[in-house]
Amino acid sequence: MPKGSAAALSTLTGKELGEILGISDRRIRELRDDGVIPDNGMGQYVLGAAVAAYCAHLRPANGKSASGGSETGATLDAARVRLVTAQAEARELLNAQLRGEAVMTEDLEAIVGATFDAVRSKMLAVPVTAAARVVGQDDKVKVQELIAGLINDALMDMASAEVVGTVKDRARRRAGRGVIGDDGSDDADS
Repeated sequence: MPKGSAAALSTLTGKELGEILGISDRRIRELRDDGVIPDNGMGQYVLGAAVAAYCAHLRPANGKSASGGSETGATLDAARVRLVTAQAEARELLNAQLRGEAVMTEDLEAIVGATFDAVRSKMLAVPVTAAARVVGQDDKVKVQELIAGLINDALMDMASAEVVGTVKDRARRRAGRGVIGDDGSDDADS
């Protein structure tokens, strides 16, 4: 309708405007009370102004939602964005676990804890093993070398690449994948 035409300036009741816009008379009153649709003060609406105001209300603008333009709709849209973002982050974490780039803290704690337990037991065994080997040794340098060698052997277990592989395998199992075999293939049955 051209601006200034008789149809654009005609006044309607809330019920008539609601029929044109496809919403109830009650919703028209709510929109009026919220200041969305202007009325003439006597419960009547100018068709052109009311339709323009209603369209502007539905159109996303100034941070309002695409799902109706209300604050509730904007909150719902923000919640949807947070949900999609959280789902994407969870998927990225799962993919990082599958690639062996990320591990769960509990997996790391379990493997590293077991490794330290093994190193502790080996370190506690050093004096017993060393005592049997140093008996009868008169050369202090040989005794020191022998003990240093036993300690190095125990510490090599802690620096083993096997720990890293075990943590990665556990992470892959948790993520629903098998263990990578020596040939590079997935062993989904393990």
